[in-house]
Amino acid sequence: MNPTNVVLDNYYIGVDVGTGSARAAILTPKGEIVASATHDTKTWRSHRNSSIFEQSTADIWGKIAACVKEVLHQSNVPPHQVMGVGFTATCSLAVVDMDGKSISVSEDEELGGNGERNIVLWADHRAEEEANLINSTGSEVLKFVGGTMSLEMEIPKILWLKKHMPADKFARCQFFDLPDYYTLS
Repeated sequence: MNPTNVVLDNYYIGVDVGTGSARAAILTPKGEIVASATHDTKTWRSHRNSSIFEQSTADIWGKIAACVKEVLHQSNVPPHQVMGVGFTATCSLAVVDMDGKSISVSEDEELGGNGERNIVLWADHRAEEEANLINSTGSEVLKFVGGTMSLEMEIPKILWLKKHMPADKFARCQFFDLPDYYTLS
């Protein structure tokens, strides 16, 4: 009950993490955009292998936070009027240890050690051999992914990490689809 008869508006924040930027928008319940912001994210490329694209959950989180602060400021919407936040992101693989600390997916850092580069970006094609191996099984499970496991999906990337990372380091990893990582953070 609102004893002062003041109408309080509700708003929602949508966050989208794309290949090269993080974006946020504040919206009305009808989906009208009140304010939006975009900040570029950092992507690392390997000098040894042009198929490798890596990012950092810490870098992206910092850009998400900057976008959200910016849209709140632009819109003059008080945070208590934000009723929910939704996340979407590319089909990229985020890797952390059991304490949530970043685990490096990069051979330019210590693979499996603590490091900044803990995202295998969707466009990273290092796991082509692993995707082919999965597809060669003809498993019935493949029908749930359109009949073919794309090397842009997380499972081939996890298999690549298992083959290239020391077993003791791989055993301490947790793997997340990127939007799942941020909704659990």
